Amino acid sequence: NKTRILLVSAMFPLAKSKHSVEDYEIWVSKFLRPITTDVYFYTTPDFAPVVQRARGFDLSITIDTSYTSPFYVPPMNGLETVYSEMHNQDREKFRHSPDLYAVWNAKPFLLDAAVKFLARRGEIYDYAFWNDAGSFRDEHQYKAWPDPGRVDQIWEKGSKLTGTKVEDLLFFPIFGAPGSTFKTWKEDIGPVDSEVSEGSFFGGSPKAVEWWCQTFYAYHDYYLSLGLFVGKDQNIINALVLLFPNRIITVWYRDPLAPARAGLIPLFDEGYLGACGKEWWYYQFWLSGIPEREEMRKTWMDESSWSRWEWWKDR
Repeated sequence: NKTRILLVSAMFPLAKSKHSVEDYEIWVSKFLRPITTDVYFYTTPDFAPVVQRARGFDLSITIDTSYTSPFYVPPMNGLETVYSEMHNQDREKFRHSPDLYAVWNAKPFLLDAAVKFLARRGEIYDYAFWNDAGSFRDEHQYKAWPDPGRVDQIWEKGSKLTGTKVEDLLFFPIFGAPGSTFKTWKEDIGPVDSEVSEGSFFGGSPKAVEWWCQTFYAYHDYYLSLGLFVGKDQNIINALVLLFPNRIITVWYRDPLAPARAGLIPLFDEGYLGACGKEWWYYQFWLSGIPEREEMRKTWMDESSWSRWEWWKDR
């Protein structure tokens, strides 16, 4: 039987956000319309029609309007005052808000809850992934994404490398490596404030998703009780990656040992691995099927400033 994959996402329009509602409407359409994978989407009753229009009526989607605010999501319920007080600890408070913290930190629960809700209806998935609603910002060729065969391949390889069972592995993209200051990091130091993990996409089997949900909130609540800043889910993720390395598999676009780097020509080639689009979203390309990867390669090569030179394209 073909591997079944579920994508879970959410959109809660906020008064203060890193991007405008209009931007998100455009990005949501680039996600929901081309991608044919089953989707479970949380949003407000007012934004639900936008989501349905973007998806259309020919593709599978469950729209959940149970929560009109991220602070109504159970793990976030009652934290408005605490998060408001914590805002002053944020080095990026000029661009973030307590509501945004709640959106970020609600993700593990929303992913796990979607999987369990559908399971009660008899809809069972092999893998479930959180995907930020605004993560597809450019035109693309992805359809059945992530590609089921590619996911199976990655998890099997990850299991061999880590010695961890496939059903216990969780995927997070990595943007960078922890700095040297974290060499002496210990659990009680708290969340790791560094650009390491990416919280825009993550997931695994239903079992792994449930484990992540329980573990994330256990440490969220623990660090909060110590008076530490827990507003950015990325910082908590970083800490958990360091604590449970054998349960995490990843792809790192800036990996200096990546085979693709050996073929790059300085001054002529772009990025760490060549023309692969915006590096934060590299995992989208990496998780796609072979035909879609070839289509995206062609698109990026055509967009390159060197595209007119046949020797560059043929090498």
